[in-house]
Amino acid sequence: MIVEQSAGVQELVEQALRETGHRILVTQNALEVLDVARRVRIDLVVIDLDSEPGLVDEIRSSQPDLRLLYVSDRTDEQPADSEHNPPLLTPFSLDELRMAIAELLERSESEASGGAGTGP
Repeated sequence: MIVEQSAGVQELVEQALRETGHRILVTQNALEVLDVARRVRIDLVVIDLDSEPGLVDEIRSSQPDLRLLYVSDRTDEQPADSEHNPPLLTPFSLDELRMAIAELLERSESEASGGAGTGP
C-alpha cells in the first residue's frame, strides 16, 4: 500500500512495485488506509513520514506485524521506530527504492520463519 501526498513520489513507488509483480493499493486518504488495513492483509506500507499523526499506530492496531517504509524529504525528522526503519530520503532512485523494499520484505520473511540464519 502506498500512502503518499506527492504525486511524483507516489508514481515512482507504484512503478517500482508493479515492475516486481506486487499488487498495489494507492491512496492519500487516511480513512481509506484504515478501512483497507482492517479488511486486507498488507505486507508493506510505503508512507510519507509527514502523514497524518497517529495513522501508523491505527494501522498497526489491525496489523501489528506490518512493515513500513517511510519516505521523507527532510533529514531532521525520524519515525518513532527509526532504529529499524530509517526513512528513504527523496529524491531516491528506483534501485534505492527496490533495495529498501526488498530488505524490509526479506527481514519480514526471516522473522516469520523464526529468524533462520541469525545467531543465538
